[in-house]
Amino acid sequence: MKKDEKEQSRNQNAIIEGFNPNVYRSLSLLFIVLTIINLAAIVYAFARTGYGLWHAEALSCIAKIDGSFDDINQSILKIQLHPEDSQNVSSCVDNILTYHQEIVETTQKFRGIKLSNVDPALPVKFENTMKKADRYYDAIASNLNNVKIGIAETSVLHNFEIENLREDATTALHRLFTESDAATYQFFCRVGQRFLLVILFLLLTMSAGLYAISRIKKHDLAFALELQSSKQKTANIRQKAVEIAYTNVVTNLKNRYAMLEELDERMKNEDISLVLYDFNNFKSINEQFGRDYADDFVAYMSKKLIKTFGDQVEIFSTETDEFCVVFDKEMPKSKTVGMAQKIMSLLSQPVQVRSAAIQLTVAGCLCYYPVNAYKSASKLFVAVDQSIRRTKRLCAEQGVSLLAPLG
Repeated sequence: MKKDEKEQSRNQNAIIEGFNPNVYRSLSLLFIVLTIINLAAIVYAFARTGYGLWHAEALSCIAKIDGSFDDINQSILKIQLHPEDSQNVSSCVDNILTYHQEIVETTQKFRGIKLSNVDPALPVKFENTMKKADRYYDAIASNLNNVKIGIAETSVLHNFEIENLREDATTALHRLFTESDAATYQFFCRVGQRFLLVILFLLLTMSAGLYAISRIKKHDLAFALELQSSKQKTANIRQKAVEIAYTNVVTNLKNRYAMLEELDERMKNEDISLVLYDFNNFKSINEQFGRDYADDFVAYMSKKLIKTFGDQVEIFSTETDEFCVVFDKEMPKSKTVGMAQKIMSLLSQPVQVRSAAIQLTVAGCLCYYPVNAYKSASKLFVAVDQSIRRTKRLCAEQGVSLLAPLG
């Protein structure tokens, strides 16, 4: 009896001192269970990340097919614009055959991706879209070689029925890419959320384990975590607001405000070379086809600029019909002139916007200014804007694209 009383007294003293064996055992068991659950959650999150890589690979295939299809349309458009140039027609037909082969190879690669655990509906959407693309290509394929060798007129490649098939296929491919891009983004957002939950759960598990092992009271970190999360959300909201204010909604490029702010900092410490491009007679697109066509035209041109020159120069969308390209400070002046000419040539190319073939001339102003030549970028662009207006008048008189130096 006395032995039982001593044991009970010892347990009570331990509880009074802050150590309860029953709680300690319970928390230890809870820590083991939480650790097992946490490991399972990590395995699950990593598995979902692997599925996300398949999703990204599928999106890459769709983007490549969409690009090759646009290249086919571009070649058809060149044939349409210059049917009398046999060399151009032959080259464009060869390009169409090459682009179609790329589409076939990429299609096979897409079909080999395991999407059943990622997006089961995507393969069905893909096959339905490719049927439309195949119908369009089948409509022109039988006449390609005849057009190349001059047996058939180039008009057989762009009659009313074919144009309907082309527009239907183009719209379907663009829609498929847009939907897949959004689905991939949402998928990785969910994966990120799962990893965040796993990390938070791991912190909770570690806290419980340390409490059980060291026999100390668990500190309440909820307020600190909530405050940190609130600060992060506030910072994210502010950053998002800045991005929106400094981004052109049509092209998704940095706008004139962002450009002026960056140049104000750079021109204090380095020489700057840049070129401003302005489309001539841009309002004709609005007047003839509507603002949606004009927006699509500018968005398409911005994508071509980024794809072709994005890794060599910094591109800004400064106005609705205006782009500014800033060269790297290490690029020599002799090379900037050639690069500026190439960019102007790209902007002057004919493009297919929905059902319309559009080609505009471009006025360009190339300028170079050393450190502290101007007090601010705004003052520099007063001179640049004046020069671009003079160049546009010359373009209107001569009917061609022109690149002129500042002055």
